[in-house]
Amino acid sequence: MLTKDAFEDLIVRRMRLPREKVGGDSGLTTDLGLDSFGLLELAASMAELGVVLDERTWLATETVGELYDRYRESAESTASVATVQPMADRSSPAADELLPPVLAGQFFRLAPVLPPLVPFLYELAITPEVGFRWRYRGSVPSIQQFEQELWQGLLVQFVAESINTNQPAGHLICYNPDFNLGHAYVGAAMASSYLGTGIAAEPVRLFIEYLFDVWPFRKLYLEMPEFNYQQFASAGGRALHVEARFRDHDYYRGRRWDRLVLAAYRSDEHVPTGPNGRGSF
Repeated sequence: MLTKDAFEDLIVRRMRLPREKVGGDSGLTTDLGLDSFGLLELAASMAELGVVLDERTWLATETVGELYDRYRESAESTASVATVQPMADRSSPAADELLPPVLAGQFFRLAPVLPPLVPFLYELAITPEVGFRWRYRGSVPSIQQFEQELWQGLLVQFVAESINTNQPAGHLICYNPDFNLGHAYVGAAMASSYLGTGIAAEPVRLFIEYLFDVWPFRKLYLEMPEFNYQQFASAGGRALHVEARFRDHDYYRGRRWDRLVLAAYRSDEHVPTGPNGRGSF
């Protein structure tokens, strides 16, 4: 089991943080400045240590010290029940065995959009905390208009469901596919209770991986006002690459905002490097 100092050193390395910023009382977001993508990376690092937190526990964990307590509890619990088990069959699946696409992660699963879920999607689109960031950008369509436009221009869409509560938590869409050129657009919105928690990035990752598994897209675009990008800017240049910037394109709260076009590339696809570095604008 890692000591407290060794655990903090691990966070420093994985999150690429200055050592002096990481201590037991350091807040994951307030002091370490981890955005949604960074928090999801941290959750993945914990899973590698055998600490698989459910949604409720993750949302209640706010500091490095609390995260270490979760790790220590998991390590002690594992040690107390450890027994000698028969050697598992580690043979890999046959090369020609086709597995279905992955639709579930640690916190969320992707579920089809069925009629009973339409009221949730409508509420998500118009709620003040999310609506100004999402599809209608603050306007409030009638429920009839919303239903008519629900599948307009879409290739596929899912509802993100919480594994912990089995309740709908978000909406993911793929639209404007161009199969000749090999790209499409992706959009996502999560309920306000998940904003800034890190786990909201998980269904987006699942959805992007699903699209690359099922269709031969080279890359997927995400278009958004710059104030949305701030939620997961640490993914820039790694999982996501800024490919276009429309200056002063959007308006909100008395100021103009740039609109960004990001791209997620298929893992085996070459990512072009711009004159100022990859995805540099």
